[in-house]
Formats: sequence, structure tokens, C-alpha cells
Amino acid sequence: MTKHLLTVAASVLAASIATSARVPAAQTTKPAPQTAATQTDEELARIGEPLVTKVCNTACHGLEKLDEMRRTGKDWNDQVGEMANRGATATAEQFATIKKYLTRYYGIVEVNSATAAELSAVLGFTDKDAQAIVAYRTAHGKFADADALSKVPGIDKTKIEEQPDALRFK
Repeated sequence: MTKHLLTVAASVLAASIATSARVPAAQTTKPAPQTAATQTDEELARIGEPLVTKVCNTACHGLEKLDEMRRTGKDWNDQVGEMANRGATATAEQFATIKKYLTRYYGIVEVNSATAAELSAVLGFTDKDAQAIVAYRTAHGKFADADALSKVPGIDKTKIEEQPDALRFK
């Protein structure tokens, strides 16, 4: 009898383990979708440009004048809000991506008063590099131009070279 109970218990345990090992597809863990807040520069460029093209071309204009329309992050935020009010169609997450894309690739930044977050948003600096720029500016005074900004030790100078039209020095 004990042998029979052990066999039944072993069978139940084996069936239980086998069942729990099989997770239905609906219960599998999927990677979290990329949000505007978590996108890398590469992902933002890959996703943002076609999204901006689609939403702007269907709303009221194309992208041909974006270089002439450089704005601060706040100004882009306001502008995208206006686009939505005028009938541009996108989800909240798509609008967030559009704002981030426009700020990053068509933004302007006042280097001598910008926060680290603003430097990162417009120029694509890492948090560490942006903090280094703010600390250097605090210790040494205002930057005269892009060459002076490039002298901050340890920062990725290519970020400065990539968007010279985004830099403002007052």
C-alpha cells in the first residue's frame, strides 16, 4: 500500500512539475516596449523620423523647413501641443516621441544657462557628460563658443560637432 501511495504521489508531483513548466504564450514575459523616455539616440532616430514625417505630412506641412525652425525643448513641446490641437493624429506616446525627436535633432540650447537635462535632450550627451559641462561652466565661467565647449575634459566632442546650429552662446 505504501509503495502504491508513493507511486501515485510521484506521478502527481511529476504531472504538476510538467504542467507548471509549460507556460501559455499569453503568460510569457515580453520585453517592455520602448517609450520616449527610454529610447536611445539610435532608436529615436529610427522611430522618430518616420513618425514625424507621417504625422507632420498628414497634419499640415512637410519636414523641409525643420532646420530653419529650430526651437528649444519647451518651444517644441508647445508646438507639438499646437499640432495636436489643430488635428494632428497620434497617440500620447507617439507625441512624446515626436517631442523628443524634434528637441534632439532640431532643438537649440543656450549652453551657458542650460541644465544638464537640456544639454542631453538637445545634443544627446550622456548624463555624465552633461553634468561635466555644467560643473565646468560653474567652475570656469561661460563658454565663448563651440571650441571652448569642446575643451571640457572627457566629454564626447562629436556631439558638439554633429549639431553646431543647435548651440547658442550668450
